[in-house]
Amino acid sequence: MFRRSPGQRSFVSAALLALAVFAPGQTGAGAQAALPTAKEIIARHVEGIGGAAAWKAIKSMRAVGTFALTAQGMSGSLDLMTARPARMRLRITLEGVGKIESGYDGKIGWTIDPISGPAVLAGRELTEMADDSSFDGVLYGPEFIKEFVPVSREDFARTPAIKVKVTLQSGTEQFEYFDAATGLYLGFEGTRATPMGNVPTTEILSNYKPFGKVKLPTTIRQRALGFETEISIAAVEFDTVPADAFDLPPVIKALIK
Repeated sequence: MFRRSPGQRSFVSAALLALAVFAPGQTGAGAQAALPTAKEIIARHVEGIGGAAAWKAIKSMRAVGTFALTAQGMSGSLDLMTARPARMRLRITLEGVGKIESGYDGKIGWTIDPISGPAVLAGRELTEMADDSSFDGVLYGPEFIKEFVPVSREDFARTPAIKVKVTLQSGTEQFEYFDAATGLYLGFEGTRATPMGNVPTTEILSNYKPFGKVKLPTTIRQRALGFETEISIAAVEFDTVPADAFDLPPVIKALIK
């Protein structure tokens, strides 16, 4: 539910999947010299969400809430389940549309929606879903991050932030923003793969709240393809997800055969 954690990045996929169904200046050189190092930025963020030990103690996570296409006045329920090391299952039910589902079992990524039907992902869409499902991605470890380069101080979503160019081990590149005051991750700007091609995407996270020993954002907004979506998290459970939650649906198994 929260980019760089199983949910965080999964919600980006959720927003773009739903959208597919429907068809600031840098500061000067002085501020650049004052930028914190990559190690300092990551350490502040990890500390802000509760610390690496607290995160690594979690085996699985389930988040429930609401999903809305704000301009269209459409909304519905959201149910996200994630587990180590990289598994994800997402269900969105939109009023008047039906159920939109996606998942990743560690190897196979898939989607099902009322208009396009079932599909098995490949190429960049599969790579991004695998990244989205990485449970420990939130910790920015070297197994997940190839490069993490501080760029500038800029406002992001009206919040003073540190802008960082991030390259994942998978090859995905984007600009990420961290709150200059709290160190918490605020969102990203980049492109994401959709059935309509790669599209510019912005994600904004806010309203961090404690759940158990960790702190997670409860409002996630995405902007892409001229649409804006908003996810609101109502509740989070840890270590309650059943092992079979990530089994492939029969219609997906049929496509693979």
